[in-house]
Amino acid sequence: MYVVYVNHPNNKANVHDTDCGKYTNRRRDRTHNGYWSETFESFEAAWNYAKRTEKRVLTNALCIK
Repeated sequence: MYVVYVNHPNNKANVHDTDCGKYTNRRRDRTHNGYWSETFESFEAAWNYAKRTEKRVLTNALCIK
């Protein structure tokens, strides 16, 4: 499963897998800096969501297992 963190100050949308520590240790889903999206079954669906945010920078931070 995948999720997208949308960061407003950095104009960035970053795809994470749901096992990633940045996601599992998050304090809130929404802050003044951004928000975590809903979860997606596939990387492609998460990546498409990230593209639709129209953020300038698109990245992925998939944890290596």
